[in-house]
Amino acid sequence: MKCQWIGNGEGCTHEALAGHSYCAEHYAVVYQTGTVVRRKKDARRAAAVWDIESALNEAVEELIEEGYDFGEERWAVEVEEP
Repeated sequence: MKCQWIGNGEGCTHEALAGHSYCAEHYAVVYQTGTVVRRKKDARRAAAVWDIESALNEAVEELIEEGYDFGEERWAVEVEEP
């Protein structure tokens, strides 16, 4: 069986290790020490961002229900040109 590596859009032409999907070179890349921890950290960070986004969307919906008009200009600010 051929290596299943498709990183950077380039397929690998080497033979996969027996019982695995990757050749020796790419097996070491795919299964680096600490990559699971990093993926879990990324998933936690993404979940936190989604929670914040959800809270902001709820706040916007509440403001709209209360009659807030996001199209109305709220600030009369003059910008000085340099």
